Amino acid sequence: MNRLTARQIQHLRQWGPAVLTATCAWLLLVALGQTTVARATGLALAVLGVTASMRPMGLVASIAGGFALTLSPVFWSQAGGAVTQPASIIVAAMFAAFAVLCASFLLKRNELARGLGILFFAVIFWSQINLAQSLRLTVLVTAWLLFLLIDMLILTNPRPGIKPPQAPKRWHLAGIPALFAIGALNDPLVTLFAPAILLSLLLSYAQLPGWYWLAIVAIAAAGAYLLAQTYLLAASPLLLPLGWRDAHRWLALGEYPLAQFGWAGIALSIVGVARLARWYPPLGTVTLIAFASYMLFGLNYIGSNREILLLPLVIIQVIWMTYAVNSISQWVNKTLRNRAGLWIHLVSALYIALPALLLLDILQT
Repeated sequence: MNRLTARQIQHLRQWGPAVLTATCAWLLLVALGQTTVARATGLALAVLGVTASMRPMGLVASIAGGFALTLSPVFWSQAGGAVTQPASIIVAAMFAAFAVLCASFLLKRNELARGLGILFFAVIFWSQINLAQSLRLTVLVTAWLLFLLIDMLILTNPRPGIKPPQAPKRWHLAGIPALFAIGALNDPLVTLFAPAILLSLLLSYAQLPGWYWLAIVAIAAAGAYLLAQTYLLAASPLLLPLGWRDAHRWLALGEYPLAQFGWAGIALSIVGVARLARWYPPLGTVTLIAFASYMLFGLNYIGSNREILLLPLVIIQVIWMTYAVNSISQWVNKTLRNRAGLWIHLVSALYIALPALLLLDILQT
């Protein structure tokens, strides 16, 4: 067996924890949650994207954060599901894999291969759900859109003194409008990411042509129109324009993240966003704006399924919590002066207690 190259080892370290977490999430959803293959695969791929976005925050912490998302009450509520057609999913996935391999090996375009992989699975998953405004597809798009934004911002705005900034990759710039368009067409609520996307592109300092900005603005405008048609101009409006002025709605919305991870999760989230603002200001600002956009929607929304529609809040909260754990572990290791970084892994391992408690709650219900 040939030894792995340095590049292959780098990819294994980068994607190995995310793949492991997503695989375990898939098994839990299918075996414990009795979820169908298509839905479990879509949710597991969402976990893959979120865990991959947290990988720079530590190996152990990112795995624990991925499990925390999987077992959170609102995410786990997506387990189960309607009947799907596994045979057609497999055939479609084979065609998608063939297209990805052709782009990767024949055309020598890895960026195109990644983009096709995301695009093909979104189309496949959408066709199997067979209805517009699929909540599962919204979760999938949201997870990978956040991955692209976070990965791009960490690359272009690294922590001072760690490594020099780099230009965003082509697959960042290609994937962001593609996922934004797919998400906005499926569920116009994804349009709430528009301010975060525009700010991320500005902070990346990428030399983008005018048509690129025009495409982003056009997608945002179309999504805003669909958002108004769906939630504001319908026969029974689902948005209360001045609902944010009601103190009771603030209290009710505050119970939402509290119900997912308790007061410990709230405390970790505050620490996480504060440390991001210190060491990764662009990333902290972008995630905070995305969080505020969905929070404002939640304050004014008066329809059903609010917990599911606000799932991006939980995803962002998990990212903040994971970075908080990474910051605390770095501080402990620096205080105890361990050059091998032993305390980073030991402190991060304590974070696994959170998904363990969530799993215990699921087993007891």
